[in-house]
Amino acid sequence: MFLVVTTLVLSELLLRVYNPFHFRVKGNTIQLPVNQKYKITTAESDGLDAVITHSKNQLGFRGQDMGKDFADRYSIFVVGGSATECLLLSDGEDWPNVLLKKLQPEFPSLWMNNAGIDGASSYGHILLLQQHLTRLKPKMIIFLLGINDINRVDMNGFDNLTSINNAPFFVRAAEYSELWSTVLNLYRSKKAKDKSLTHNSISAIIDGKTAMSDTDMHQLKFKLQTADVQLMAAYKKRLLMLIELCRKNQINPVFVTQPCIAGNTIDSTTGKNLGDIQVTATMNGHQFWELLQAYNRVTIETANEQLCFVIDAATTFPKSRDMYYDLMHFRKEGAKAFADTVYTYLQPYLQQQKIK
Repeated sequence: MFLVVTTLVLSELLLRVYNPFHFRVKGNTIQLPVNQKYKITTAESDGLDAVITHSKNQLGFRGQDMGKDFADRYSIFVVGGSATECLLLSDGEDWPNVLLKKLQPEFPSLWMNNAGIDGASSYGHILLLQQHLTRLKPKMIIFLLGINDINRVDMNGFDNLTSINNAPFFVRAAEYSELWSTVLNLYRSKKAKDKSLTHNSISAIIDGKTAMSDTDMHQLKFKLQTADVQLMAAYKKRLLMLIELCRKNQINPVFVTQPCIAGNTIDSTTGKNLGDIQVTATMNGHQFWELLQAYNRVTIETANEQLCFVIDAATTFPKSRDMYYDLMHFRKEGAKAFADTVYTYLQPYLQQQKIK
């Protein structure tokens, strides 16, 4: 008992002095990395650069600082998970900043920041708005979301939270303990990895996994059909909370559906059908795409019901290895192409808003 207690106390003290994991969530509180600059090295696989420069500004996001004229600019934050943050793309190559460069010649007053957070779900977006974004009073928030909400049964009971004080004890404890916060975040990372939502290699996914058997497919489909009704209802509830938060603060919410490479398409390099490849521990590409599209449909339906502008990028964006370095994360070429896709729909909408 003495050894266990001593080890826990020393671990807590050491992690308070130096925590090598750099998680941005502590319990239910989002801690933004203000004025940070990272040098990331990769193996140059699947179209990634060998060295990546990734910077965060005074707000903890990607893009230009606010400036003294912020109140006079048409300010937009782009909110999403890792597919928005584009962790493994250098500064200026992430799709929100490519989109800004395309829009600015027509809309000089436009200001945009990439507020994507790797791993964030719609619940994380709610916390980001509550804790950081609404006080900044931007004119618009663009949400790219859905993929990190897939099968998130662990968020049951979180949907009515308005503060950390209402959270379960194991989440509140992470606010006060660096050790428990680290353990909780490592557990969350493990769950994301099991779903192939972390940064992987598309080559490894295609070459390393085999097609699922018909029996496994039927069992999986039954499980998904029985679980989806409640999960989709909870996801819709979180979308409504995001819309309500925006409108209470005079922010215009815009939604973009989430694309991915999985589905019934032939990989140009290997000739394999990406629908048959097992892309997660429990799903092949066809089933993963069907499930993601179910969440995308909820996004579209909810946005339409609430008269929000929505861009269905998931249906129009190409499923090409040239665009992705893994299941859902963009290469440079993909980020540029995705910015082009969003621009096609957003530019006329911004013109309707009479932005100068």
